[in-house]
Amino acid sequence: MFDPNRTLALVKGALLDAETTWRSYLPEAGDWKRTALLFTGPLIVLSTVLAYLGGLTSSGSSLLGMFRPTIASSLFNMVFAVIGIGIAAFIYSALAGVFGGKRDFALGLAALTLAFVPGYVGQAFSWLPWIGGLLAFGLGIYSLVLLWRILPLYLEVPAAKHAAHYIVSLIATIIVMAVLGSLFAGMRPGADISRSFDTGSYSDSGNPLSESGSLLGAAVRQGELMAAAQEDQYTPPADGELAEKQVKDFIRTMSRVAEVRQAKAAQLQELKARAENDEEMSIGDLTSMMGSATGLAGIGGVEIEIVKTSGGNWAEHTWVRDSLRTAWLQKDINDTVKHNYELYQEYESELAPYIQ
Repeated sequence: MFDPNRTLALVKGALLDAETTWRSYLPEAGDWKRTALLFTGPLIVLSTVLAYLGGLTSSGSSLLGMFRPTIASSLFNMVFAVIGIGIAAFIYSALAGVFGGKRDFALGLAALTLAFVPGYVGQAFSWLPWIGGLLAFGLGIYSLVLLWRILPLYLEVPAAKHAAHYIVSLIATIIVMAVLGSLFAGMRPGADISRSFDTGSYSDSGNPLSESGSLLGAAVRQGELMAAAQEDQYTPPADGELAEKQVKDFIRTMSRVAEVRQAKAAQLQELKARAENDEEMSIGDLTSMMGSATGLAGIGGVEIEIVKTSGGNWAEHTWVRDSLRTAWLQKDINDTVKHNYELYQEYESELAPYIQ
């Protein structure tokens, strides 16, 4: 049930004494409906209403280029914000389970709401003259910092896997929201709806919100591979010398990584050309575009996948890479480096693109 005094106390606490507020709310966070009615919903409504009222006094657009909101656009933004935080909570909690934490939607929703209180405040005051846009941007970044800090407390992701969980979840959320934003763009009041997207046969496999779908499913798979890679252990030989087989395996892996990235780049270029030519884009095209872009700008996901699916050891792979780079930099600083540099020279034409 909505309690305005409790809501205001949570907002104040999240802004002024974040960690204490997080810990005090944790026993209540297991009920997502309570969080939605007490905290998430009121925050979204209040920030949107304040942004609308602030927009009435503005000159027409904010510092960040947003146009003055209307009642219709504000209602649309409110609905999209509700959908957005629900999707984000689902993604962060689903991937928390992959990385050894709690897979709990209610805790994910509570964590995201608490972390993004500054972001909602920034949205509410984004129409202030001169400083509104910068304030909204700065508080949005601060919310991401708070999200980094709150996730281990609420979703209990192990410290060793915290960074991977945070990054993969953030990328997956951005991708899904970008696709949904593209799909719903024509529904926004005042938008040009002359172009439409071909939804085709919209099955679960094409649903970007489904764990079996191409977007979230790929993120979950990448998360599983990264979690498995982080558990790999490797003890280098006592003399620190590389074996020729290790160098050959490294070359094979990196060559395959380059091939996959080239294929993704070509796919992205083709889809980009279609978009620029105003050709009709389907949901599958949009998800492919976002997936290819993420693969190119990713965090080693392709490299990890190729190592792990070939039965390799990620810890050994990274040791080989680091040893080769040290050898390239130092050449003959000691007997170990000298040995490794001789191996590097033997395969320099193949290794150079990945080491230098």
